Amino acid sequence: MTQKYNVETDQAKKLFIATVGGFFQMSDAEGFALKFMQEGSQIKTSEYTLVVNAYELSTVKQDLLDMLEQAFQMYMTLGFKNIYMVESKSAITSMQIRKIAEKTNFSGVLVKSMDDVK
Repeated sequence: MTQKYNVETDQAKKLFIATVGGFFQMSDAEGFALKFMQEGSQIKTSEYTLVVNAYELSTVKQDLLDMLEQAFQMYMTLGFKNIYMVESKSAITSMQIRKIAEKTNFSGVLVKSMDDVK
């Protein structure tokens, strides 16, 4: 994945897919948040399932963990029908994701791959 993030809508499957990867910097996180909100404003969230695909995401630095926590909270407030978070292939990053999910009482489902999204 050369680009560190992408946001796309699969209208046929009613999926709103946010993909993040690589070693995120603060500027990447800010750009992702802006693109996410722009694309998200184009759909009726209650009809869509949000899929955050973090499979290619590298370990998140401490200063970005707060922003990641805010993102989890934001995902839960946007009114999506369902939320899936695809964990990273990195064990350390997956551990970070699980800790944030627990801390934020994440209402979505943590899965190992896109194949697990229903």
